[in-house]
Amino acid sequence: MFDKPNKLANEVSPYLLQHSLNPVSWYPWGNEAFEVAKRENKLVVISIGYSSCHWCHIMEKESFTDEQVARLMNEKYVSIKVDREERPDIDHIYMSAVQIITRRGGWPLNCIALPDGRPVYGGTYFPKDQWLNILESMDATWKSEPERVYEVAEDLAEGIANTEIIHVKTKLTELDFTGIVMGNLQSIEPALDYGLGGTRGAPKFPMPGLLGYLMQSAQATGNLKLKSFVSTTLDNIANGGVYDHVGGGFFRYAVDSRWHTPHFEKMLYDNAQLVELYSLAYRINPSPSYLNIVFNTVDFLDRELHSPDGGFYCSLDADANGLEGGFYTWTKQELDEVLEFDSEIFCSAYGVTPSGDINGRNGLKRCASDDQLSSLFDIPPQEIQFRLQRSLKTLASIRNKRIPPLIDDKVLASWNGLLVSALAQAFITFKNPRFIGLASEIASYLETKHFVEGNLKRVFCKGKTYGNALLDDYANYIRALIMLYQATLEEKWLFKANSLAQEAIRDFWDEGKGMFYYTPGSSDLMVRKMELIDGVIPSSSSIMTGNLLFLAKHIENPLYSKIAMQVLANLAENTKNNGVFLYGWGNLMLSLALPEVSITIFEGTSNDVNDILGRVIYPNIYFELIAKKVDHKFQLCVGSSCRLPMDSAADVAQAVNGIGLHNNSSNF
Repeated sequence: MFDKPNKLANEVSPYLLQHSLNPVSWYPWGNEAFEVAKRENKLVVISIGYSSCHWCHIMEKESFTDEQVARLMNEKYVSIKVDREERPDIDHIYMSAVQIITRRGGWPLNCIALPDGRPVYGGTYFPKDQWLNILESMDATWKSEPERVYEVAEDLAEGIANTEIIHVKTKLTELDFTGIVMGNLQSIEPALDYGLGGTRGAPKFPMPGLLGYLMQSAQATGNLKLKSFVSTTLDNIANGGVYDHVGGGFFRYAVDSRWHTPHFEKMLYDNAQLVELYSLAYRINPSPSYLNIVFNTVDFLDRELHSPDGGFYCSLDADANGLEGGFYTWTKQELDEVLEFDSEIFCSAYGVTPSGDINGRNGLKRCASDDQLSSLFDIPPQEIQFRLQRSLKTLASIRNKRIPPLIDDKVLASWNGLLVSALAQAFITFKNPRFIGLASEIASYLETKHFVEGNLKRVFCKGKTYGNALLDDYANYIRALIMLYQATLEEKWLFKANSLAQEAIRDFWDEGKGMFYYTPGSSDLMVRKMELIDGVIPSSSSIMTGNLLFLAKHIENPLYSKIAMQVLANLAENTKNNGVFLYGWGNLMLSLALPEVSITIFEGTSNDVNDILGRVIYPNIYFELIAKKVDHKFQLCVGSSCRLPMDSAADVAQAVNGIGLHNNSSNF
């Protein structure tokens, strides 16, 4: 056992600390490592991962704790470890390199670079023998043919600089938003799995932002096939192994096409976005399952990831007690012993078999409904439901005695912003004061813990606030404040959002290109990149653009509208034709394709606003509250046309839900 700490021992990131006792002489990212590499004329290993990553643990165990590998890396390379959650800006650059080289990506991400940091080779997980061969081969080439290595570095650097970038801004003209949305939906359609939900094939990621966009698009277009797809996906995720039926919350993704077998890490960003998605879905399809998922997932987050300071931690590890999913899985024998006469019903309900489906153990996924079980066992559905709930409580009690997964105790401004937005949406839907209380607590935490000398910082961990905020920190934080304003109508949230928007424009906006960069102008990385692609989280640029559209209406700042419309003009053609990974942009185009809805509420309060919002998913609504008593409560206007006055929030919501793209003859 190697017990002399390397230079990671002074870091606070759990991922970096996990590697602090490796025999590899790791450096944290910084000038020191590159200065040593230049002085000693060595190539650099840049290894990027995160603490809850299963395959990161595997490669550490196989290679980075191995004396033979460590001896080679220490003798011939300077090695740097990076936590991708701390430094996604670094991860973006080297991920682009690996995707150019291999046409795929993932973590752990391992690159070999010149002493100045420019990558020359890379990949993801490498078994020990392959990694040794790569290290020997690259070092030999560097010593015998350095000019060849420099040529590769130059080609890769050019490729990286040309990925996910807008070089020249598009002339600002009137856009056909409806045409862009319809083209985007057509380009997405071939990727959808209408039978099982999600995108075709495996692995399957929930992609909450994509599903939210498709749900709103189905509502706006009346597309029944798309509505059915969204419902199928939501139901299969809810019933599948990616949902933790015992403790609440969601795992990161399923490794199979049926959503049955998860990859067991639990991420804050997934769970936050899925709380928001199921809260929105409940408004147009009030399924008890959706309600339970929201409440149980918030319970999980509050119980497992809520820090004493008020923010929420990043994640729970996939592994526990040396076994992937060990905390969450069961043998049939275990269940028979602890559930006794309830076991047969429970195992039938949750697909449990003697052989198991994960290393001889069983992940839980709902395979039979209460009605199906009632018919099979000749027991009333109410008793089935009672016995299953009793079994889940029993398993929760037993599971809590197991060795739990490790927590990544970093708190990120960006991901906490996602959770504030989700909780605000949940409050609007369900009117539970706990949700808005938690959202307000996180917002207060961010204001007290994530600013140093007035500057927003990305990370708070172990009492230390650090890391320059990136565009996603600003974008998700601003959206969180906007959502708090929508939920409460407290103007302090709107004013704070406006202040942060001005800072974001100052630090990230490029007038010449008409786009936001992901990193501030002070960044010293080899290339300054934009974030345009919508992945599991919508791109920071699309979120920021949506923020400006909202603020332009409420703050009446024409600059915000001008910036937002320029960005949309730059992305319009790509959005129309390029499918799944531009859904955030599609959602913005949809909000502008639909007619603007304005609702006047006489003698109104935030409760009246939420009474309407909690029944609709329409993206383009503005409210005006007038302290005046008249013969009616609500006045609904669609575009320039006003409807007859109404007295019921339910009637207003029903009218809004009937508005679609066909109602709009002009662009807004």
